[in-house]
Amino acid sequence: MSAPTGLFNRKDKSSPAYYGPSQTALLLLDFHSFLVEKALPEDAGQAVVEIAVKLRDWAKSKGILVIHGLVDAKGTPFATCKDQVVFANVQKMMSETDGGDEPAALTEGVDEDEPTFFRLPGYVSALRSPGLPQFLMTKGITSLMICGISTSGCVLRTSMAATDLEFVVTVIEDACADPHQEVHDMLVKKVMPNRGYVANAAEFMEGFERARG
Repeated sequence: MSAPTGLFNRKDKSSPAYYGPSQTALLLLDFHSFLVEKALPEDAGQAVVEIAVKLRDWAKSKGILVIHGLVDAKGTPFATCKDQVVFANVQKMMSETDGGDEPAALTEGVDEDEPTFFRLPGYVSALRSPGLPQFLMTKGITSLMICGISTSGCVLRTSMAATDLEFVVTVIEDACADPHQEVHDMLVKKVMPNRGYVANAAEFMEGFERARG
């Protein structure tokens, strides 16, 4: 697969290559162990986590900010949230199995420079996490790499909201997964490229280094 046109154009302000590591952040969204193990087809969750781990390690080695975004497993959905019973059942199962935590491979060595932001159940976009938009602004972040579970949930909604807030957005397609593969494929091929970029982890890392080199 070749890199999307314009993805690594260092002279284009709409390209992630225009922005250096200090203006770039990697968002790891909703990698709850429960979702990794229960919400995805067999082995798909582990495969996505392995790629996300590589991407995290690479980002940290380049001085790129890494941010974790999770749903507060103990939070109460807002009053007008649809399917509150469903959320309550998922929260119960997550609490009983420690499924609200991320896989250990994604949290190894986490410190205060790698923050986690939580949002209430019912909010799908990670940008609804209290303090996250302000944190990104304070850090001078313009370019976001987004990955997580699921493609049709937090990844789609966060990426769309982020482009409306004037962030440059790249969805890392092989670091995302969805319960329905055909939905994932449709979104990364037909929907998300309309507002941002879509690339796999290997081509993004290689292209970013080459463009910045």
